[in-house]
Amino acid sequence: MRSAKTKNVSVKDNQTNNFSTKESVTQSLLNHQSWIIGLINNLSISKKIAWGYTLALSVAVVGTVAGFILGDYYQRQAIIQKQEKWQESQLIRNLHAVLLELQAHQGKILVFTDLAHWQEERTHLIQHSTELQELWSELKTYANRYPNKKISDFLQTYESSSIVYSQQIMAVLNQGDTSNLKAENIAITKKQLLTLTQSNIYIKLHESTDALDKLLEASEGSFQRKEIAVLATEKVRDRIIIISMLLSVAIAIVLAHYTSRAIARPLKAVHDIALKVTQESNFSLQAPVTTADEVGMLADSLNQLIQRVNTLLAEQKAEASRQLIQNEKMSSLGQMLAGVAHEINNPVNFMYGNLQHTNAYFQNLLMLLEAYQAKIQDDELVALAEEIDLDFIKQDLPKLLQSMQVGAKRAKEIVLSLKNFSRLDETEFHAVDIHACIESTLLILNNRLKKRIAVVKKYGELPNIEGYGGALYQVFMNILSNAIDALEESENEEASQEIIITTQCLDEEWIQIKIADNGSGISPEYQQKIFETFFTTKPIGVGTGLGLSISYQIVVEKHLGQLTCESEVGEGTTFAIALPIKRPNANDNSAKYST
Repeated sequence: MRSAKTKNVSVKDNQTNNFSTKESVTQSLLNHQSWIIGLINNLSISKKIAWGYTLALSVAVVGTVAGFILGDYYQRQAIIQKQEKWQESQLIRNLHAVLLELQAHQGKILVFTDLAHWQEERTHLIQHSTELQELWSELKTYANRYPNKKISDFLQTYESSSIVYSQQIMAVLNQGDTSNLKAENIAITKKQLLTLTQSNIYIKLHESTDALDKLLEASEGSFQRKEIAVLATEKVRDRIIIISMLLSVAIAIVLAHYTSRAIARPLKAVHDIALKVTQESNFSLQAPVTTADEVGMLADSLNQLIQRVNTLLAEQKAEASRQLIQNEKMSSLGQMLAGVAHEINNPVNFMYGNLQHTNAYFQNLLMLLEAYQAKIQDDELVALAEEIDLDFIKQDLPKLLQSMQVGAKRAKEIVLSLKNFSRLDETEFHAVDIHACIESTLLILNNRLKKRIAVVKKYGELPNIEGYGGALYQVFMNILSNAIDALEESENEEASQEIIITTQCLDEEWIQIKIADNGSGISPEYQQKIFETFFTTKPIGVGTGLGLSISYQIVVEKHLGQLTCESEVGEGTTFAIALPIKRPNANDNSAKYST
C-alpha cells in the first residue's frame, strides 16, 4: 500500500511538473508574440507595407529557390547513381567481352598453323591478357569506391583465377625468342596452351564468364531502374518546385493579409468611432490608439478633435445659457424700465401740464395784486411788500416756473427714451428714426458724458428705415458705452476727448452710421475677436463680452446689415454700421451690402 501511494504521489508530481513546463512554454510563446505585435504596431504604415512586401517576396523567392535546389539535389543524386550504374555495366560488359575474346583467340591460336596468322593471334592474345588484368583492376577499384555485394563476391571468387590464367598465358606466349619463332616452338606453345585449357583455372575462367553474364544482366537492370528513377526525380523535382512555389505564394498571401489587416483594423476602429460619434452625437467616445504609426496619430488626432468638439459644445451650452440669462435680464430690464417709465410718466405729465396753468394763474394774480396796489395805499401793506421783497418775487417766480417746465420736459424726454429703449423684444419690423434712436441713447448716457467728452454730430439726411427700434437702441447703447469706456481709460487725460457720430445715405437702399472715438484704440490681435461671444478686454466683473456680440447679431442677422470695426492703437476706433432702408429678404444674397 505504501509503495502504491508513493507511486501515485510521484505520478502527480510528474503531471504537475509537465503542466508547469507546458505553462511556462505557453507563457514564453505569448511573450514573444506580444513582443512581435508590439514591434509591428510601432512601425509606420510605409514600413509595414515595405516589410510586408519584402517578407512576402522573400518567402516566395526563398521557397522557390529552395524548391529548385532540393529538386536539383535529388535529380543530381539520381543522375550520379545512374552514371555509377552505367560505369558498372560498362566495366562488366568490357570484362565479359575481353574474357570471350581471350577464349576465342586462345581457340584460334591452337588451330592456326600459318606463322603469320599464329603470330597475329598471339599478339591479340597477349593484348587481351593485358586488358583482362587492367579491367580486373578497374573493377576492383570501382568495387572499393562504390561497394556492391554481388561485385565483391564475384571478385572474391574469380579474380585470382583470372589473373593467374592471364599471367600463365603471358608466360607461355613470351617464352623463348619471340622474334624468331619456329615450328617446333609454336608446337610446344600450342601444347602448353592446350594443357592450360584443360586445367581447373581455365574451367574457372569459363565459370567467371557465365557469372559475368548474370552480373551484367543485373547491372543493366539496375541501370534501367536508375534511368526510370532519373525520370521520376525530374517529375519529383517539378512537383517540389510547384509545391514550394504554391506554399511560398500561400505564405506570402498570409503575410500580405496580416499586413493589410494590421493596417486596416485600426483604421476601421477609427472609422467606427467617428461614425458612432456622428450618429449618436456621443462626444465622450474615444478611438483606441493601438499603434504608433500614422493610424495611431490619426486616432489620437480624432480623439483630440472629439474632446475639442465636446469642449466647444460645453462652451456653446454655457454661452447659450449665459445669453439666455442675459436676454432674460434684458427682457426683465425692459419690462422694468417700461413699468418705471409708465409710473413716472403720469406724474411728470401732470406736473408738466399743470405748470402752464400755474404760470397763467400766477400772471393773473400778479395783475390783480398790481391793481390792488394802484387803488389801495396802506402803510402796513407797503411794509409787508417790502418785507417779503415783492419785486424780487415778481422777477424770480417766472424764472422758477420756467426752469421747472424745462426740467419736467427733460424728465418727459428721458421717460420717452426709457420707453423706447425698453422695447427689446419686438417681433415685427416698423419705421425707425435713426437720429431719434441716437439722441435718446445720448440722453440716457448723458450722465457719463462728462464735460471733457465732446459729442460731435455730423448728421446727414436719413429716411426712416424698417427695423427693430428697441434692438437698434441696444446697438447704439453698446457701441457708445464702449466709446465712453475707451475715452475714460485713455492715458492722456489732458488731450481733448470726443465722439464723432456721422450718418449718411450710401445709396437709395442703404444708410451708414459711423461712431468714432479718439481713445487708446484696439490692438491688432484683438480686432479679429471683438465680435466673438464673451470676448472682453475689461476686468472680470466689469465686462461680460456680450455687448458687441449681441450688436453684431442684431445688425448682421436680424437686419442683414454690416458691422465693421477699424482701429489703430493710440489713434482711436471707428465702428461702421450699414443698414438697409427697406426690409430685405433673408434668402436674397443680393440684398446684402458690399463695400
